[in-house]
Amino acid sequence: MASFTNNDAERVRAAAAAVVAEHHLPGISIGVVSGTNLVFCEGFGCADIESREPMDPRRRQRVASITKTMTGFAVMALVDEGKLALDDRVVDRLPEIAFDGPSDRMTIRHLLTHTSGIGEAPTLDRLAATVNPNTAGAAEEDDFALYRHGIVVEGEPGTKWAYANHGYPLLGEIVSRAENAPFADVLRRRIFEPLGMHDSDCTRGPHPLVTTCYHRAPNDDTRELLERAGMPPPEETAVDGYNIRGRAVANDHHGMLAAGAVQSTVPDMAKYAAALLRRGGGIVRPETFDAMIAPQWCPDDRLESWGLSFGRAPAYGRRVFRHGGSYFGGWNSHLTVSPEDDVAVIIHMNVMLDTTTPVFGRIIRAVLDAPAPVLAEAPLSDDVLSAAPGVYECTPGRLTNFRPSTRVGRVQIARDGARGLTFRSRRGEWKEAQPLRGADAKDENFLAIDKPGEAPAYVVLTRNAAGAVDGIRFGELMHMVRNDEVQPWA
Repeated sequence: MASFTNNDAERVRAAAAAVVAEHHLPGISIGVVSGTNLVFCEGFGCADIESREPMDPRRRQRVASITKTMTGFAVMALVDEGKLALDDRVVDRLPEIAFDGPSDRMTIRHLLTHTSGIGEAPTLDRLAATVNPNTAGAAEEDDFALYRHGIVVEGEPGTKWAYANHGYPLLGEIVSRAENAPFADVLRRRIFEPLGMHDSDCTRGPHPLVTTCYHRAPNDDTRELLERAGMPPPEETAVDGYNIRGRAVANDHHGMLAAGAVQSTVPDMAKYAAALLRRGGGIVRPETFDAMIAPQWCPDDRLESWGLSFGRAPAYGRRVFRHGGSYFGGWNSHLTVSPEDDVAVIIHMNVMLDTTTPVFGRIIRAVLDAPAPVLAEAPLSDDVLSAAPGVYECTPGRLTNFRPSTRVGRVQIARDGARGLTFRSRRGEWKEAQPLRGADAKDENFLAIDKPGEAPAYVVLTRNAAGAVDGIRFGELMHMVRNDEVQPWA
């Protein structure tokens, strides 16, 4: 993007106003960085619904899991200095942690790429507390106490991708020990101060300038899962018919600083984004930064893949890298960087939604002036029509499968008339059967769920040595294997 014009700004404002109204958002702040300059920085809606205080991008909010990218930078800076190596074994760096499972080959690289075998909670006993909405903010006696009772490793490191919040506190502890300093101090010295991010910190406590956070009542899928787990949904009242006032308490990120405790403003995050556009901005060597956004876990380059703490994707007609953040008190954040355009987009939203794609995608598309994608005509082959129908489920692992199993569940591909297929999931946005179309005339196994006005969701059929369809890949690095012996909605 050579320049950001008034027309560009008006297009972004129109998109922001539309998503605030259509999705009943409390408020949203947007920053656009072009090169080293913050060329757009505006707020829409309210920082606090009850007082009608306007949203201001200079107000802080939790950026949540975007913190992980900063943890990745701290790790890679130490790699540059020879104090750490990507292939260092975690058991050597944290010898007192009792790993239950195949941990001998787990390395720092595995933690950075979410391929360590660690899942949604350290142990099955801890899983309920992790997701129970009535126990948010429960304190631990110290930052690392959460892991002193052991960590389950469900699979051989490097064989499965599973987003693992709890891998990053291990990285934070490794960094702290290598630096002989608290992790929050490491981020301040290595990232915030060099980049001039004076309104950012990594802390458990809320800041006076943090926006009021909100969330929504549990949807039907969440209610069903809570009831199955014996957890009654909390009784809460929306302040405006849609949004429930959240809370940010001092204990919320005990033991999880390196996974999601940074709070910041849009102007400060713009300085961080500018450093990303400058291949690391002096925090790491340019060659090291290139490795961070290169494909480290990439089963299919046409889908989402993963670098060293960054997600990678073909999106909006270009290649981007990105990370989002969801904080259970009630914030969503997003950062997308398009090197091709020399542009980064920062979005702060003071509500946590079940899905943010319709909001964030519309704004990013407006910033990049990217047209809505149009699927190529690619009729389904006779082989796909006969071989694809079946039931698909997650590979084993209750902890590593928690997100796909609770957000999607099993998937069924079924025939739809003579020449069609449908895609249906147990939970989530595809609970109603969706048409499944061919997406590439040169590859019959590359399919798409068409989503008018949004980017299509691509589905890749995988095949065994005999050529039989044995699995599917789709979404955020989801991989499911075929099992036609189970009921799809059991």
